[in-house]
Amino acid sequence: MITGHFNIFPILEHAANNPAIPSFENKKKQAEYSQLIKHIIADVPQLPGWYLWGKFNDMGWWETVYLGKAGKQKTSSLYTRLYDELREECIAFWAQVYGREPMLKLNAKRPNAYKYRPPLRDLRKVGAQMVVWLAVDEPIDEEEVKYQEDLLIKIYRPTHNAARWGKVNLHNVMTEKIELAIEAELKSITSLR
Repeated sequence: MITGHFNIFPILEHAANNPAIPSFENKKKQAEYSQLIKHIIADVPQLPGWYLWGKFNDMGWWETVYLGKAGKQKTSSLYTRLYDELREECIAFWAQVYGREPMLKLNAKRPNAYKYRPPLRDLRKVGAQMVVWLAVDEPIDEEEVKYQEDLLIKIYRPTHNAARWGKVNLHNVMTEKIELAIEAELKSITSLR
């Protein structure tokens, strides 16, 4: 297993210096923002795995805001999944800098805004400071990726995932490896502070 993390402060700084949300209508701004994302996620591999959006609270404890997964297909690797989320859900970062309401109003005025879904899902990530990711570099099937995601949601209790109630899945060796790897990555972050 391979772990890593990146902070989103460079994106927040970019948002502070560029009040307009990048859009597909403005190719230059979109290209600029895309290059920033590629730089930030350069170490994220094209492998399946899981990722946690979150922050350290005032007490120094990790709080998971959102937990996601990426499968084995090239279009759903960790790198691709995180690149797409950072690009397509960028309103969350602009809302973190300028406020939710002003960004919702600005978003509604975008050309062709009626073609896009309301950004409510995107705004769930407001407040996140970093993303911790874990890639699996050994064979794993899609069902196991999903199974582990369900377990990780129960373990890390992200504040903005859709609730997944029901039967509690049993942890297995892989779950323990994943949990230990994530905890080691979080500990490495706090030792840098």
